Amino acid sequence: MADYLSMNLMEARLDAERMVRQGDVREAVRLLTGVLGQVYATEEEYSSVVQTLGRVLAGAGDPCGALTCAWYLGDAAAADAVLPRVPSSDRARTLSARGMKLGEQDARAQRLLHEAAAEHEAAAQVAQAAVCREKAGDWATARGLWSRLSQQISGGAEGDLYAAGLARFNVARTSRNVGDMRTAREATVSSVHHLEQAADRYESIGQRERAFDCFHVLVEVGRQFETSEHVLEGYVNLIRILSEDNLRSHALQSYEEAIGYLRQREETSAAATIAQEMGAYARRQGLPAVANHALDLQAELWRQVARSTMERGGPADIAENALLASVLCYAEIGQFQKVGAVYVELAHLPIEASRCAHYARASKRYEAAADERIEASAWSASWQKESAFPDVWHVDLVEWEQRGSVADACADVLLAPQAWSDVVRRRALAGRMVALRVEGARATAESLVELVTAIESIELYSMLSPMEKLAQSEHATVRAAVAKALGRFLYKRTFLSLRRLVADPEAAVRQEANRSLEQLRFPHAFDPLARIYREASDADTRASALKALAHVDTDEAAELVVGVLVQAGPGERDAVMAAVSGARNDRLLEAAKKALAAAGAAGEPLRALLRARGAGG
Repeated sequence: MADYLSMNLMEARLDAERMVRQGDVREAVRLLTGVLGQVYATEEEYSSVVQTLGRVLAGAGDPCGALTCAWYLGDAAAADAVLPRVPSSDRARTLSARGMKLGEQDARAQRLLHEAAAEHEAAAQVAQAAVCREKAGDWATARGLWSRLSQQISGGAEGDLYAAGLARFNVARTSRNVGDMRTAREATVSSVHHLEQAADRYESIGQRERAFDCFHVLVEVGRQFETSEHVLEGYVNLIRILSEDNLRSHALQSYEEAIGYLRQREETSAAATIAQEMGAYARRQGLPAVANHALDLQAELWRQVARSTMERGGPADIAENALLASVLCYAEIGQFQKVGAVYVELAHLPIEASRCAHYARASKRYEAAADERIEASAWSASWQKESAFPDVWHVDLVEWEQRGSVADACADVLLAPQAWSDVVRRRALAGRMVALRVEGARATAESLVELVTAIESIELYSMLSPMEKLAQSEHATVRAAVAKALGRFLYKRTFLSLRRLVADPEAAVRQEANRSLEQLRFPHAFDPLARIYREASDADTRASALKALAHVDTDEAAELVVGVLVQAGPGERDAVMAAVSGARNDRLLEAAKKALAAAGAAGEPLRALLRARGAGG
């Protein structure tokens, strides 16, 4: 189709119409689908081509292709004309999109969602049917569907712990909504068990981004069923992963969310402990205002612990220890008036008279003390909160059910015009057109490569599942195409396929995978890149991982690269030097300067690095 990419869209449409009149419908379709790749055309020109293509496909007996064009155009009449002739899955998708456009509370929307659910069931798409039932408010039927899906997953030859955990969580949610709390509790216990197992397995194989999803669901389990231990377990692990991946803003947001939840649940001691950890983290990140706020918050929380302890008749020693912790926090940020006030509270505790007298004397030392002026602010006050995490208990189960279908992934993009730009939707349109022709048949290597090429420019996270499926093709040319395309997908999940492809038996595949590896230089790529560097036996793969790490501007990456320069052999040193010559990585320079003093005779590579970057040496 490349021969049509430079053709004028208006001319292409007129030529296609002439071909149809002459009876050459196949060539007309080839021409029109070929020019769909011109994604930067004006909307008027592009839509006219799509409209013509839809008419031609409808007349040529390709209702799925015609419906795809109608989705892009938002043309309900054109969609209705072909709906009776498309598979149940496409009818379901169309009806669901219409219902969601109307809004879940609209009576017409609920009718459409029920119809969509029935069509999904007819297509054996249980997860998608359950989602539609939920959106229509039919919790009882949704529960039955989630239960069925849970049994299917658990009984499958390839037990998917994560999917099973999500399905059981959905059983718990819907059971609670119909008032069956016994089933809800049983499903919750099962869900937590599966999610914890899945998280452990994901982390053991280096897929921390998938473990993150497990912990995110664990937080939601705790929130919905008011089990603070699950919320706390989830947040502690979310924060750990985010901080290790250098996602500072997200980590601090999670700290604040955890503290807010625990305060709401009156788990004040736990909230104070999290505030303490937040303050230490903010200090390490060079955020004194946030650290000061965390200390002030921690001090107040410890005072609340002391008050609530005494109100419920608890041990005075616990209240005393909490107030002393508050004193230390206030003193650290120079809030001496508050230090004195806390000592007064200590002096009035029902404890030994000698200790009360000691605290009373201490309070007098702060009567004339003044508070230091400090800058203190919550992280949320200076940073716009990120949008909420997606409902992965729906989204990821739908992905699991779609099994890497390009046609399905592209359809999801096409039917979400508010979420994606025209350019992205046009690329999805072109990708689905290829998928409709290629998927579901005994595809050739050439057609599968065409499919990879069609979706690589979409660059959305939702395209990774299809890429993962294509990466397992029996054809080396297809695997090589996937390996090349993955360099455009800047997600940690990308490494799931690349780790296999860099060890592919075909040299051409390994070569493309190594090239893509070098392009994945985003900050939270450190962990998978470092893992590949440490585990790979191939020298070229290790060199590619090092080149990428040299451009990752984090302290961990800088330390690793500097360590290689000092300790590794000439081959790896050359790879690093070649990479850093064009890098703008200030942390790498700082790490090299620090290491140079202790490197002794082994410091020449570090001096060479500094000279290459114009930093002396």
